[in-house]
Formats: sequence, C-alpha cells, structure tokens
Amino acid sequence: MTISSSLYVASGALDAFGNAISTAGDNIANVNTVGFKAARAEFADLLSTTTGQVEIGHGVRLADVSKIFQQGALETTSSVTDLAIEGGGFFVLKNSAGDTLYSRAGQFHVDADGNLANPLGLLLQGASGNILLGSGAAVPGQATSRIGLVINLDAAASVPSASFPAGPDASPNAWNSAGNFSAITTLYDSAGDGHDLMFLFRKTAANIWDYRVLAQRRELDAAAPSSTDLRDIGAGGTLAFNPDGSLNAGASTMNGIGGLTWVGGATSQPIAAGSLSFAGSVQYAQPSSLMSLATDGQGAGLLTGVAVDSAGTIIARYSNGMTQPIAALVLADFINEQGLDPAGDGLLRATAESGTARTGTAGQDDFGHIVSGALEMSTVDLAREMVALIVSQRSFQVNSRVISVADQMYGEAADLKK
Repeated sequence: MTISSSLYVASGALDAFGNAISTAGDNIANVNTVGFKAARAEFADLLSTTTGQVEIGHGVRLADVSKIFQQGALETTSSVTDLAIEGGGFFVLKNSAGDTLYSRAGQFHVDADGNLANPLGLLLQGASGNILLGSGAAVPGQATSRIGLVINLDAAASVPSASFPAGPDASPNAWNSAGNFSAITTLYDSAGDGHDLMFLFRKTAANIWDYRVLAQRRELDAAAPSSTDLRDIGAGGTLAFNPDGSLNAGASTMNGIGGLTWVGGATSQPIAAGSLSFAGSVQYAQPSSLMSLATDGQGAGLLTGVAVDSAGTIIARYSNGMTQPIAALVLADFINEQGLDPAGDGLLRATAESGTARTGTAGQDDFGHIVSGALEMSTVDLAREMVALIVSQRSFQVNSRVISVADQMYGEAADLKK
C-alpha cells in the first residue's frame, strides 16, 4: 500500500466512524422517545487490491444503519387512549394529505372532531377508516318489552280485610291496605324515559293470589300533574300455587301490559302476556320477598368513557350502564421491516423494499396484543450505546493517528531529495 493509499483508507475510516458516533448519539438522544427503535451501524470492508501474492485492503465503509425492531418495555400511564403493541405490528395513521404512515408510538388523544389522533394530528386508522369516538356520544333508550319477576309470597299470610279499590285511581294507602306485598320495577317507554310500576299482590284464598299493576296517575293524566294517586293500568291477574308451594302456571292468569299513553308524549312498548313472567315464583311460609327481577328496557345514555381491549376494540361506556363497541383499530405488518423508510417523529413509510402492508386484527395471526393505558418505551440500551460510542471514538482517534503518521512519512520522503 502506498502512502497515499493509507491516507485514503484512514480518511474513509474517519468518515465511517464519524457516522457511527452520530448513530450512537442519535440513539442516546432518543432514550426517552416513545416507540423509538435503536439503530445499529453496520460496517463492510472495501474491495482489496492484489499485488503479486499480496492482498491489500482499502479500508472500511458504513454499509447500513439498520433499525432493530425488538419489543420495548411497556410503561403504564393514566390515559386509556395511550396504546402499546405487545408483539408485532404497527399502528396505521393518515396525515391531512391522506398519506398512510406507520408507527409504534401510541400516544393518542381525542381531537376537536372526535377522532383519535397522535400529537402531530395524524389520525389513527380502524377497520372502517378514522376512529371517530364522537359517533358513539349517545345511545337511544330502549323500550321495555319483557318483565320477569321471581317472588316468594308468604303462605302464612292472612287475607286482607280491605278489598282492592273499585276505581282505577286511589291513594297509595288505599291500595297498600288491600294488599299483602308489593314489588316495584321500572318500565321504559319508547323515548327511554323510566316509569315505576308497582305489582301489588293480595291473598284471596289458600294458594290463590290476585295482583294489580299500578302506575303514578300524574304520569298518565295530564289533568292531575300533582296527584299522588296510583292508577290501575288494567294488567292485573291471578297467581295459583300448588300445595308444595310451586307455581301452578296452568291455573294462573297473567295479562299483558298494553301500550300506555304517558304525559311526556311517548308510548310504552306493549308487553305481551307471554313476555310477563312469574316463572320460578313460590309460596313458602317465609316473609314475602322479591328474589329476582329481569327487564330488557333502558334509558338513553351519554358517553362517559371508553375502554380498549386487547384486540383493539374500542368499547364505549354510557351513563345508563350500557356498553357497546364503537370502533376497532387495525395493525399493519411488513415482510421486511428493515425496508421501511424513517419519516421522522416516530413515523415510517412503506417502500418497495419493505413490501406492501398487511393489515389485520390485534391478537390474530402474527399481530401483537393492544395494551391500553400503556406506552412502549425506547429500545435504547444506554450501557451498550456508551460502549459503542467509546469504541467508535477510539477507532476514530487511531485512524486520525494513521493520517498523522502518513503525513510525517510524506515529509520525510520530500526531504530525501534535499
């Protein structure tokens, strides 16, 4: 190797190790960057020259700076819209120009339009496009169509001396004095407004009980807005029991609840006789009690919060206790992750080298699970980066010394002609 060749070899090495130091510095600078994947400088030797039987190398070059796509540690946060991928895959994002980008950084929030977006305003993508939480801000009420009561009526109870009131409207005292036991349930009308119904039971003979269904008169009669009376809505019947205390359904009479005209303007969903059930009810010599109550109606609900499950399904919670899925995010994967092009801000672009994105649901195939309320931290190992930094620094210094030596040799060679 000539003196000039040694200069070229050393200068090339300085360039390569200078970039290696930059790579280590970039890793160290991003030690706290969410979703950051540490990079690795990869070197390759240059083509050697053969002179006779001697092969002389021409130095080193920086062949590539590759991202190491390994799993980062998960850090718990207090926000349910902070998402981390535990396993393979990338979040799919779209910018304002409609370009698709990918990321492992899961810092998301709800923007002014109700979309889930990252800090730069890029929109997180779901199975149907943008994930719009505002679309599930409220759910309508559901009219009651089924009521099921399981009760125990005291077999030792006496027949009340008072009879049920003759008219449809009477005071609560008048009704209660004629009954042995009452149970209250809520019926929801077509607008989702709740109305209390009282089932009042009266023993009429051994193993025979009559019942009436009562509602507040003021909810049915606009002319009596301050009335405290209860109105018989004409849905009563008879319950018969066998000597062993079990319900004798064949001898019982259960009438449906017709559509009621409520003062608020809504009509209740009629409850057919077959949808009013006392199955499982008994008559034992124990205090009368309501053992269970099942209805299918509900009031209107407003969005109170969301949750994200491991499959990326976003589940809305409402003020009426209802929950329902409103969106599902998708993940993307690539045949060659190393071929993705860094776009800054933790974003990546697909390239011809990475291949076309394959999308799917979290937890299926090779896609990882979604962890809500957590963020994937940087994969930078500070100890490893400090070692790499020192090694690159020493290599840079040694190659600097090669240039100094070569320069001295040039000087000595120039002195030979003097």
